[in-house]
Amino acid sequence: MLKHTICLGLHDKETKTQLISTPEAYKILARLITANGYNGCTISESTGFYTYEDGTFDVEPSLRIEILFATIDKTLALIKDLKKAFNQESVSLETINVNNQFI
Repeated sequence: MLKHTICLGLHDKETKTQLISTPEAYKILARLITANGYNGCTISESTGFYTYEDGTFDVEPSLRIEILFATIDKTLALIKDLKKAFNQESVSLETINVNNQFI
């Protein structure tokens, strides 16, 4: 089965500052994740290092979203929504094969 890990920076690509608070980001994520048909995910807070297309280097609060039991097409649709909702240049996606089960 595939596990998708999305790293979403919380700094706006225009202002390079956090315009959406972390608690509000969780609410937006919950809405987008359920709207895209997911049954659940795991979200953790992290710090990201990113260089914008204009060359500006930034250290930003980020969220790691781990999703199991999803197709790549479904995950790419979610990323499209995330980029728009959070005004991002890019979002990192890691996809790996895992052996996972709920016990």
